Amino acid sequence: MTKRNAALWILLFNISLSIFAQKALPVLAILPFTASSELAHAGQQIEKLVQSYTTQLGLFRLVAPSDRDKILSEWEFSLNISASQKIGDLLSADFVLQGNLGTLGSNYLLTLEVIKVKTGEKISFSSIEPDIDSLSANLKSLLLKTYMQQADTTKANSVSVQKAITKETDIIGTWQGDKGIEIVRLFPGGYGQAIFTSGAKMELRYKIENGSLIIVQASPNIDRYYHPLPYKIASQMVKLAQPMRWIFSEYNNTALIGKKVSTAVRYDGEKIIEIIHETERTAEWIRTAN
Repeated sequence: MTKRNAALWILLFNISLSIFAQKALPVLAILPFTASSELAHAGQQIEKLVQSYTTQLGLFRLVAPSDRDKILSEWEFSLNISASQKIGDLLSADFVLQGNLGTLGSNYLLTLEVIKVKTGEKISFSSIEPDIDSLSANLKSLLLKTYMQQADTTKANSVSVQKAITKETDIIGTWQGDKGIEIVRLFPGGYGQAIFTSGAKMELRYKIENGSLIIVQASPNIDRYYHPLPYKIASQMVKLAQPMRWIFSEYNNTALIGKKVSTAVRYDGEKIIEIIHETERTAEWIRTAN
């Protein structure tokens, strides 16, 4: 056996030993993301976010990027399913995730693909956004959607089991909010706070009723709650809009799933054409910390 091969097999043994020593989560190897040359840097940054968010979600034991890179440097792989399975096998991984960042017309397209090493079974989801920042903002939701669909993963399957919300301890913690909301913190005693992508803060009140979590805006309206509407439209919404509220009827340890009820607006330039109260849309909050 050559020194090069001996060193490689020692590395593989150490990886396997390290993984065995961890708690019994399925093992995931995240492969380097692919992208065109002009998007290479953005692809690398999104890959790092995927690493970070996957760790936060706690559904997998991650193979260290340094271990992955050592294996990749020993063999030349074109990243198809067969090669991905081989890499995953060498890394003692149960699943392999690979991503691709590209463009579709004037929009940006991110595709995530999870492959089950043992069978080659594949699950993939894509997100299309007008800019990289929007892709990054919605990345955790895309990841959770991808992971929850992967079959035969013990922890992932437990996440997909939805249950009623019955006690405050189920929901206290920090969440990534739905569109336009960066962070939500829910505290004991029915209080909370949301931080919008515009930087605005909103005080919240919540109650648990008949298995659902009902969250209501407690702060007076300000124009920054309605970003990115034009300033004159947002200023009028301060007077016209009803308090926002969220009703979550499903909970699965990692996500709150339900609807947002708010005031929608149709406008032309700086003129409001129609105000539509009690507008509903799907809302999902992803837990980021307890």
